[in-house]
Amino acid sequence: MPAAPTLRLLAVEDNPVQARALRVLVRELGYELVGVAPSAAEARGLFRELAPDVVVLDIRLKGADDGIALALQLNAERAVPLIFVSSLQDAATFERARAAGPFAFLPKPYDAAVLGRAIELAVLNFARTQGARPDAEPGADGSGLLVRDSLFLRENNRLVRLPYAELLWVQADDSYCHLHTRGGRKHTVKLSLRELETRLPAGRFVRVRRGVLVQADGIENIDLGAGTVQVGGQRVAIGRAYREDLLRGLNLIG
Repeated sequence: MPAAPTLRLLAVEDNPVQARALRVLVRELGYELVGVAPSAAEARGLFRELAPDVVVLDIRLKGADDGIALALQLNAERAVPLIFVSSLQDAATFERARAAGPFAFLPKPYDAAVLGRAIELAVLNFARTQGARPDAEPGADGSGLLVRDSLFLRENNRLVRLPYAELLWVQADDSYCHLHTRGGRKHTVKLSLRELETRLPAGRFVRVRRGVLVQADGIENIDLGAGTVQVGGQRVAIGRAYREDLLRGLNLIG
């Protein structure tokens, strides 16, 4: 069974020992470190090439541009959650850093738990500044959100990425929802179906009965006689009140 996609991080760190330690901690947290840049120039190139979800950067970098200057440059290209790493304590540097708009600070030294909290805080703070609820992911047109093609689920103190394309159908269970994905995986979240609908892209998921949503692109066939729809190999009953709307939304021929 393939692993669930997760957050992709770019690190900017010119200390090889710190870079190796960060790589170990990121792996321990279950995230993906897509690259490590030892300088601002290399960081700009990797940022464009790899399109990371989050950037973790040391304030003190060798060269003409320190981490604060680099953060301003990256934000001018594409807004992403930035995490500043530093052991500096002086007020002037802190004020410069704050003005650059980081979404979390990470003091040295740090461990996996502290890093994990900083990553989650950065992602949630970023969502707030983009006009989304702190725990919300793309809904409607997804404008202003960090990742527009996925939900993020909390699992074991990490954020796990769930692309919409992987989500086949959803079943309500009181104040919970069971999310059924490709490969037979199931995720349970404490969220009503009505609220979950507002976080999904409009038109991509349709109700087939009161407590069930299915991904329209995932529909394999509809048994009109039995009144069921097949999605991901699973047969789901179609509610009588939803049948006409479902059929009306299909491009029927013949």
